[in-house]
Amino acid sequence: MTTEDAALAETSGEHPDLPSVVADPTVSELPSGYRYGVTRYADIILREAFPDRFAQLVDTLESYRIDADELVKGGGSRASLTKRFDDTLGGHGWGKRNISISRLIDGKILHETPGHEIDMFAEAGEAEPYPGIGVEMEWNNKDPFYDRDLLNFQALHREGALAVGVIVTRGPELQRIAGPTIKTSASAKNVKYGASSTHWNKLIPRVNLGGGGECPLLLVGIEPGRVDGFEVVEMAFKDGEQLY
Repeated sequence: MTTEDAALAETSGEHPDLPSVVADPTVSELPSGYRYGVTRYADIILREAFPDRFAQLVDTLESYRIDADELVKGGGSRASLTKRFDDTLGGHGWGKRNISISRLIDGKILHETPGHEIDMFAEAGEAEPYPGIGVEMEWNNKDPFYDRDLLNFQALHREGALAVGVIVTRGPELQRIAGPTIKTSASAKNVKYGASSTHWNKLIPRVNLGGGGECPLLLVGIEPGRVDGFEVVEMAFKDGEQLY
């Protein structure tokens, strides 16, 4: 365990009863092969207040798999593995959504501000679409993308448009092994999944410091248990070799 990992473990477990600090989920239905974290009882809110949407999210997580070859040779931030996750949610009626926030005075619009487009959004229901559920997958972007997502979730929750925000990213064990092992190409010196990219250990401190505000969050870290053929990456990691 690295110094950063130890600090994260200590921070996450220091006050597990505080709603604003990332804690382990309470619900038992979440699929294996992931690292989970919740704030403000997001998992309970999803299961109890939005049972259909919760079941769809669980189904998507349960069916989701990554091939080791995708991990090594896949494309950029919207790689096939990211699109596949979104497409599964899309099959349940989720879709991209850009929600604008307007301020009124005496019935007149003072200003209107569009939010950042949410990767996957699900309405609460046909009669009452809001508050809904938003999902962002940050597979391999620069880590400031988390700030954008958390700020957007915070603003939309404050205005009553979002009940729960979900962020899916690389888990800590997947990053620990794949991070130093997979290069961008045969000739490049840079690793593909760098320390400053979007992964669990960059997300948790942001949330524990207040990122997302009062919006309940479900955080999902994809771990090696979801990667078929990950043994190749593990062997290279143990032997101090690199893949590309």
